[in-house]
Amino acid sequence: MSDNIPFALQEEIMKRLPTKSLLRFRTVSKAWKSLIDSSRFVVDYSLNHTHQHHLLVRYSPPIGLGRKYVSIVDDETFPEHKCSLPDPASEGVGLTIVGSCQGLFCIYTISAGEPGILIYTASIWNPSIRKLVAIDVPQVSRVLDPDSDIVFGFGVCPHTGDPKLVKVNFRKSKRNLDSITFTPWQVEVYTLSSQVWRSTATINQPRNSVQLLWDQVVIDGFIYWLAIDGRTTGFLGYNMIVSFDMTSEKFMEVSLPATLAQAHAPNKTVVISKLKESLVAVELVREAEKRVYGVWMMEDGVPNSFTKLFTINLPDVSIQRVLGIRKNDEPIFATRPDDNAHDVFIHELHSEHISYTRISGHGTLYSAGSYMETLLLLDH
Repeated sequence: MSDNIPFALQEEIMKRLPTKSLLRFRTVSKAWKSLIDSSRFVVDYSLNHTHQHHLLVRYSPPIGLGRKYVSIVDDETFPEHKCSLPDPASEGVGLTIVGSCQGLFCIYTISAGEPGILIYTASIWNPSIRKLVAIDVPQVSRVLDPDSDIVFGFGVCPHTGDPKLVKVNFRKSKRNLDSITFTPWQVEVYTLSSQVWRSTATINQPRNSVQLLWDQVVIDGFIYWLAIDGRTTGFLGYNMIVSFDMTSEKFMEVSLPATLAQAHAPNKTVVISKLKESLVAVELVREAEKRVYGVWMMEDGVPNSFTKLFTINLPDVSIQRVLGIRKNDEPIFATRPDDNAHDVFIHELHSEHISYTRISGHGTLYSAGSYMETLLLLDH
């Protein structure tokens, strides 16, 4: 930029540029590098919601082993502009994408250390700048206790811009569900700024019979998990949602409408997602000759208040599940045309047109998530 342009105006222009350009500009001058690397600029840039959206798809390729990551530009050209990303956890096994927030993804992996020792790691990944920060996870008690379960939550605190991890450990007897006993949760919180795990009081902890699942989304400073309450032998329990306020660190139970609370496999399933910065629950009903999807939205962020937005009838019985929702509200599906392969496609709600991403894979490694370009992690 010309020296005749005031530096403050240069800064405002930079806030609107893609991350790829900013990474190049860091090498142009010391003043620009100092600006772009500053915590204030990184936070301000992340709060600008006009940056390019992308769809990240993780899958197992038809030929060969391992995982593949593809980032697709999520605009009117979709799905033409895509690029491959390096595997952020190539050495880990048992990989789980915990969640995503403000352009960051949290990945949980298990890897082999010394003989007989497993290493548990949670990594925060920014695919826009190819930056990964690994975090050791302490005291994964289910290694020693088969009756223990662990679930993670991930988000970015809206007030501080600080990435936060929540580790919830709860114990239950899996061997005899008729005489099941529950104990209070053990909750630990990790913030990237402190780089320390700390135990925290479980304020408003849900009833001990509530079991968190890994399905989660982050909206407006709250982490939401899909959960099950009261599961015993012969009874699958009730689906519900548990929220965690990243500022106050309080939990809250959120009830679902009866049709969603009682939706269980093999004929019905429920997933949660985000639509227009609101929490939605998507119900899949498997019928003999079609798949029926009902999309329910939590009204104005008010817990226990859901409204059904629309229903999608798809005649393709090979559809397996909903992977997520694009920024323009179109759902992303995974279909299984045969016993071994999957395809990813988009269903356009208004025209009912099907757009295939030309991504095919094997196994159960499919996941998809929408993200916006960010500079978070640049200074780590």
